[in-house]
Amino acid sequence: MAIVLAGISISIPRVVSMKAELPKPPLSHTRLLPWTSGHRASSRRAVLVASAPSTPLNNISEKVVESIKNAEATCAEDAASGECAAAWDEVEELSAAASHARDKLKVDDPLESFCKDNPDNEE
Repeated sequence: MAIVLAGISISIPRVVSMKAELPKPPLSHTRLLPWTSGHRASSRRAVLVASAPSTPLNNISEKVVESIKNAEATCAEDAASGECAAAWDEVEELSAAASHARDKLKVDDPLESFCKDNPDNEE
């Protein structure tokens, strides 16, 4: 397209783009997902996940006391041994478990406990 104004020629180029249509290969799940091959396994696995039973706080506290006595006895012979370090690691783990058990027993919000005890009351 060209416009002529007083001897000046201004041309505006037109860009015509023909998008080339390339053939697309069919999607194959086997290529995208390697675990989905052409054949399916007929056997299925069932997995059962269960949490470990919670230990009462007094039982954990007794274990902490026993492990402290055990660690002191172990470290009396050689304080720099690996057995001594392992014994105190056991004390640390049991103390952490006791702390977590105490945190679970704490009541966070009195309103929450009231609502649990009285579900029929209006909010």
